[in-house]
Amino acid sequence: MSPYRTVFDNFAHIRRNGYYVDAAKEFLKYGGTSMNMVNFPDYFYTPDSHYEKLYRETIDVAKTVRNTGVDTVITIGPYPLDYFYFQSARKDPVDEMKRGIDMAASIITAGDADAMGEIGYPHFPVDEKVYSDSGVILEYALDVCHDHDIPLILHTEDMDEEGYLRVESIIKMHYSIDRVIKHHANATDIYFNDSITRSFVASRSNIKTAVSSGRDFLLETDYTDQKDKPGKVIPVYSVPKRAEMIKNLYENYDEIFHRIFEEVPFRIYRKEFFDR
Repeated sequence: MSPYRTVFDNFAHIRRNGYYVDAAKEFLKYGGTSMNMVNFPDYFYTPDSHYEKLYRETIDVAKTVRNTGVDTVITIGPYPLDYFYFQSARKDPVDEMKRGIDMAASIITAGDADAMGEIGYPHFPVDEKVYSDSGVILEYALDVCHDHDIPLILHTEDMDEEGYLRVESIIKMHYSIDRVIKHHANATDIYFNDSITRSFVASRSNIKTAVSSGRDFLLETDYTDQKDKPGKVIPVYSVPKRAEMIKNLYENYDEIFHRIFEEVPFRIYRKEFFDR
């Protein structure tokens, strides 16, 4: 049982063909209490059934994880690299990914999932059309999330301050900035002059940078639960381990915990277990 009321990992993948329940139990063992489980972009489903089966699998796995004692947020939605999957299948990527957004919104509004994501731009250089189409898909997702009051997890390339300000302007034209979070951000990005909330991989250096800024942030592992790549991106127990580090380094650790594990997640996801 965690020595802290809530220890929340904002972004992790748990997979049936990965360490699965054992990964959840390890998270608990080190003091984790809750995590945002995001669908993993597997491409073994057929294009016509891809999103339906991917979302259902993510929800089913999350239910099993909850049975171990880990509270979960469930995030479903098109991943930017789905574009190339549908393109190779001779499908229109924009149409297919919009369909995936609509399906995710329907599932979320029915109460079976909680957030949309990870949506945005590929994290590596792509041609102008792919980047432009990705922007169209993101704007569509923001409009859908606006209409249904759904939080959105943003995926992008590494951005400089100009990039953040550009994306911030897109978000503000379509939705509320406080319901969107940029996952896997670089810690130094927190000093840029924009208002997008960041989620950082829970490394020691990232935490020190983020805490020193005095700004809101979340912590994540971006754990991929792949047996051939154990511990990628960082191990599943990393957020609770870093919570212990925060406790040892900062006298106001209670305030930091309340902010990053309860206050900010509750603002974004509005899940009751962040407010117990």
